[in-house]
Amino acid sequence: MPYYASGPSALLWAICIFLGFGLAALAGDTPCTLHHEGNYYNLNPLKASQDYEFETPGGHSFYLNVCRRVTTDPWSTGVPDNVDIAGLVRKDHHDFAVGLVNTTLEMRGTELMLHLSNGSPCPGENNLYGSSSIRFLCDPSVYGAGKPMVISQFPEDDNQACQYTVEWRTHFACPTGERGLISGLIVFLVIIMMIFLMLLVVSSTLYNRFVLRKRGFDQLAWFSKVHLLELMDFCIELFRSTVDNVRSSGNRWARSTRNLNPASHQWSSRDEEQAMMAADPLEDHDRELQGTNV
Repeated sequence: MPYYASGPSALLWAICIFLGFGLAALAGDTPCTLHHEGNYYNLNPLKASQDYEFETPGGHSFYLNVCRRVTTDPWSTGVPDNVDIAGLVRKDHHDFAVGLVNTTLEMRGTELMLHLSNGSPCPGENNLYGSSSIRFLCDPSVYGAGKPMVISQFPEDDNQACQYTVEWRTHFACPTGERGLISGLIVFLVIIMMIFLMLLVVSSTLYNRFVLRKRGFDQLAWFSKVHLLELMDFCIELFRSTVDNVRSSGNRWARSTRNLNPASHQWSSRDEEQAMMAADPLEDHDRELQGTNV
């Protein structure tokens, strides 16, 4: 008479919990991806082991990475050492951080945007910090990653510049179908099931040998057909519920993006400069002094 592994229900519950967390992670949104009006955008292929290097209008080196910290060692940026700098400009006497790592993409009109903020303190300002806006433009003719370029900076003086607008043409900014999700769930499910079955066999065999003092083939764990069918039914039900959650999440994304007014999110470089000028505390102070003198 075959010996059945002790505590199969407890192990099945452990499998349930582990698979639930794993499949939920797969079903969730991946950093540096975006769902918008039925399209899927993924900038993770732009992550690089070596920073993208280009120049500012004044000739200073600009180092930038995507959805990860720069690999270039920063020097005297004025930001804490334990933060992840997404990009920096190597100026004459120090490095200027143009923002910290951000993995949340936005869509403004037809442009895929990534905003970086909370960089180095702006020169001569108390409450302004380095920031940058990266515009990713879909260009199928650019086969590789493409090369970013600075199209505007404010102020225009290279040594005083605090806010940057970067344009990046690449085919990775083009919308794609979200392929491979279902197949990924299946592969993940199969791998996890194999791992847990191996752990179950090993633990049951050790239990039979050292606790029940069995020897030979008697110490090996045996499973009934009922247990295997129960496990299979559970996996099928879990997979179906995960697929339903993925579909409902996609429908919510589509409804939320349709309710947005794209025109209200279109900012030009001039708009960004005017917003920073309006927030300049020094100009407000000068106007107050002029009013007092009059």
